[in-house]
Amino acid sequence: MDAADRDDEFEPAKPIDAPADSTDTDDSPSHADSLPRTDDDDDRIWIPLDTIAVLNWLGDAGVDGVEERLGKVLADDLTVQTEQVRIDHAESEVVLSRFGAEDRAGARVPLRKPFAGHVLVLFPVKSANAAASLMLERAVEDAASVVSTEMGRDALTELCNMMANGFVDEWATVFDTPFDTGTPVAVQNPEMTLLHRIFSAAEIGLYLTARFRIEEYGIDATVFVFPSEAEFVTRLSQVGPEVIDR
Repeated sequence: MDAADRDDEFEPAKPIDAPADSTDTDDSPSHADSLPRTDDDDDRIWIPLDTIAVLNWLGDAGVDGVEERLGKVLADDLTVQTEQVRIDHAESEVVLSRFGAEDRAGARVPLRKPFAGHVLVLFPVKSANAAASLMLERAVEDAASVVSTEMGRDALTELCNMMANGFVDEWATVFDTPFDTGTPVAVQNPEMTLLHRIFSAAEIGLYLTARFRIEEYGIDATVFVFPSEAEFVTRLSQVGPEVIDR
């Protein structure tokens, strides 16, 4: 199936024991510092320094939430390596040049309340297969005898849902309200295609990324959080920097 013919879902093939993938790369895209700002000829939202500090803290709290979920659903003794959360801003026109062309598999989880948006959890294909296999091993006594394409996809989608909710659940106390997320949608496509769809479908500019590695199982994942910019920044501006010292 050609990439152009795919819908925003898994190809019905190889969610378990995929062949070695020589095209995936572990290199993250290099982003310039481009947080939202307001200039005379630019309508992007300006964020005060105190609010950026809170946003950085929220990113770190989200990472802690994901790590806790991974330990519960994959293995009790995981060593999870994480990169510092990145906060960035982009317009839909530059997404295709900013993100890679390698296939990624995972799930998109809609954010509904207290603000709209999306969380996208993506794995390189080989890594996605490793994560799905590990999920099934934990859930099924004899996983090898019952594994199917559909089971692998469902296992990975559930893992992505747990990771997405783990990230934003840590924000509930800060915003003093529970987070409402929608049903996860399994996705597989080139990274730039998946990102372009989100940027094109909503007024998205501000986003956060966090990368997770579990080397002993060959698992590498990236969590992208895309809040609806104006609504999110308004809510965020109501949170004082004192929250960081809780």
